[in-house]
Amino acid sequence: MSDEPQIINIDNTPYLIDDLSDTCKEKLGSSQQVNQAIGLLGALISAAKKGAELDFNEAIKLLPEPYVEGDPASKSH
Repeated sequence: MSDEPQIINIDNTPYLIDDLSDTCKEKLGSSQQVNQAIGLLGALISAAKKGAELDFNEAIKLLPEPYVEGDPASKSH
């Protein structure tokens, strides 16, 4: 291994990893995992929204002619 100190940058401030408590390291790791999960959920939501938009656009193409009140060609229900 290298004799170079291991440094972590948090908010553009360098810290020696050896100076961090185990609790601090755990909380930083947990925070990183949560942020990754949020990113994944954001991507999944974006994909779901695109799918819903595609379905809606396909449904629009299948709509009949719009109802016009007083138009004998319009069917009433």
